[in-house]
Amino acid sequence: MKAKWLGVVCLSLFTVMGSGCGESEEEKQFRQQLLDKALNDEVKQAGEAYLAENRQRDGVKVTGTGLQYEVIRKGEGKTPELLDSVKVDYTGWLVSGDQFESSREQMEKPIFPVNGVVKGWREALMMMSEGDVWKIYLPSELAYGAKSPTVAIPANSALVFEIELIEVVPEKEG
Repeated sequence: MKAKWLGVVCLSLFTVMGSGCGESEEEKQFRQQLLDKALNDEVKQAGEAYLAENRQRDGVKVTGTGLQYEVIRKGEGKTPELLDSVKVDYTGWLVSGDQFESSREQMEKPIFPVNGVVKGWREALMMMSEGDVWKIYLPSELAYGAKSPTVAIPANSALVFEIELIEVVPEKEG
């Protein structure tokens, strides 16, 4: 246990000392500009513009985290909890309208652990009931953030999904 804490402390000190150590003010500004550019590129800006316009549409609700959703069909079944798994049918698009993934044609619908999906899905699923069909709109920070999970999804992408919650699979069964 002591070794673990010592490692964490050493890593923290190394990070603090290494960040900016020996850098001129110009180098610090350049590093910050690169970081700002990486976090606010054209993909991020396009997603933010799309979501700003989308939130104005009738029927679109917005949560405190920035998740946008609209209820397409209301179900009456169970609502999943964090440790449950869910059987879903879904399609995902970039804000450009390009589809990057879908389970619609699959005979066996996917089952995902609620705590194993991106933040925006997790938040939406825990508000849905079996039988619900929602369209959700995720800011990049509720999707994959600055990472690109596949070639089809650029880093910093806002994403759109239509999700049907078919079944809640309780923790014991999942």
